[in-house]
Amino acid sequence: MIAVHDAWSNGAIERILSHYTDDLVYWCNAGYVQGQPFQMDGKQCMRTFLHTILAVAESGTSVAEFSFVDGHAHATIAAHIKHRRTGHQLSGTYGQVLTFRGRKICRIEEFHDVESMSQFWRMVSVDCDGSQPEQH
Repeated sequence: MIAVHDAWSNGAIERILSHYTDDLVYWCNAGYVQGQPFQMDGKQCMRTFLHTILAVAESGTSVAEFSFVDGHAHATIAAHIKHRRTGHQLSGTYGQVLTFRGRKICRIEEFHDVESMSQFWRMVSVDCDGSQPEQH
């Protein structure tokens, strides 16, 4: 778990992915601008997702709290993200629940402050192109 966050903070995507199963499921309660939950299935989708984030932002995370029982981990993650083009920044903590199969992570659930995340990405969208983001 700590190795994954260290790798993320260093932009080492393949090292991150080495800790996941091929059939990884990633679920997050806070989607992009609209803030609805979303899910991705598979390591390749996660690879694309991580590359997309690093293309537009610098980010670092660290494990603030961690517990592990019967193949499930619960953690509080301290995070910081800085949008490369606008310089906008967001810092805070979020919850993470991980399910392990053997020594690899097969499911990730993340629980962010939906309003803060949505507000950050809306602000980035407006400042990048001068228009209001599309609402669905």
